[in-house]
Amino acid sequence: MNILKIKISILCIFLCIACSLFCTACSDKVKYISLNRSSLKAETWLEVEKNDSLKICIDSKVHMWETSLDTEILNDSCLKIQVPTLVGVNSINVKFFDSDSAYKINLVVGMKYLNFKNEETLYGNDRRQMHASDTKTVSVTGTYLVDEYPVTNCEITQLMWDEIPLNPKDHQIEKEWSERKKSSMRNEKCDAHDSAANMISLYMAMKYANARSIREGLKPYYNFSATKDRYIKIIEPESGEYDDSIINPRYQYVAIYYRESTKQRKGPLHQYIIMSYDFSNHEEKAIHVSADSTSDGYRLPYYDEWMMLARGGEKKAKPWCNNSAKIKDVTKYARFAKYKEHVKTEPVGQLLPNGYGLYDVLGLVEEHVLLEDHNWLRPIVEGLMITVVIDNRHEEDIECYRNDCPYCLKKGRDCPSCLKGGGLFHDWKRINYSYRSEDRYTGYSGGFRLIRNIGNNAKWTDVKADKE
Repeated sequence: MNILKIKISILCIFLCIACSLFCTACSDKVKYISLNRSSLKAETWLEVEKNDSLKICIDSKVHMWETSLDTEILNDSCLKIQVPTLVGVNSINVKFFDSDSAYKINLVVGMKYLNFKNEETLYGNDRRQMHASDTKTVSVTGTYLVDEYPVTNCEITQLMWDEIPLNPKDHQIEKEWSERKKSSMRNEKCDAHDSAANMISLYMAMKYANARSIREGLKPYYNFSATKDRYIKIIEPESGEYDDSIINPRYQYVAIYYRESTKQRKGPLHQYIIMSYDFSNHEEKAIHVSADSTSDGYRLPYYDEWMMLARGGEKKAKPWCNNSAKIKDVTKYARFAKYKEHVKTEPVGQLLPNGYGLYDVLGLVEEHVLLEDHNWLRPIVEGLMITVVIDNRHEEDIECYRNDCPYCLKKGRDCPSCLKGGGLFHDWKRINYSYRSEDRYTGYSGGFRLIRNIGNNAKWTDVKADKE
């Protein structure tokens, strides 16, 4: 009997070792990509996941592979590649024996490559905008790189490592990021499905965007400069300022009297005053931000871009918060939870993507989105009933509450940004594409994803707009 037990124990040990080896082999599985030389362009874009092992083979003998990546030449036409652990673009230059020209293969890590050509997309209804439309369709032409998932905690800690203090003295948010850094290691591997980053201010998101651009040799999109202004707002170009809107309550309506702006614009577009919250204490509480129009580096999406990307090509108005929506249908795409610790989030990419292959656009973490002057919000009076048109069919009276009123509107200013998509702790019935919440320090749920318009070539054209 004892001999039998020993044999069974030895057998179990061997089985465990075999299973371990098998699982390791599975985790190291190489993905095969076959390319035709005739299909290669001056630049070819391939979407890959971080930490993947790739085998790229071309149907022609290769003279030279040039890249900074960890690679192994397998034969005269195949290359094995270990994909990096951070989101970004990594290039491989390929040369053939019969040509002096080089072909560039761009590995798009953790992003989607979206090349729109007259792509018609439903913008939909946004009842809170100053120039609201009941339904609006736009045509978009341009090439975008878009983060497949919201930016994760590991991405932030690794790229911003030197900026995160180990022993902060003040805000809880700084202390939380310090703890995240302490639980990490410098240059550690970032899992593709790490937890989504939250507790991110608008300024922190912009600084991270610039850091990603610099890492890839791109010109940073955002320029920062000191300011004495203490009010967050959009700065309008000279001679293009809007007059203040006047709220006139009448018969339970909010009547908006709005004078058109001067159409001539002399100054640069996309200038903002935002709060200077990051991992350091600043003497001045606000900072001036201007966008460099010559840069095609990484940046936050503008409101219209986020709306287009969030819908993922959907051309029918199907608000998730209508009476027919069911939680089981919504939670196929959007993550909501009653969570124990508000400072924690959950892994990205656990649910279904939208039509463009983007995950967690709704739910999980709210996303920072910058506003342009035509996205200005209607002034809101708390407790006042207003009438809006829903789905082009019926009117609905809604009451404006304090939480629906962005801080900058309460102060009579023009919001530079907002948070879109809702977070883990939001009421799922309220979340749809047009939902937004105020963007000050962002509390516990503020996150973001970055985009890049390659070559600044995007063109937007209104196809249809039915005004309210």
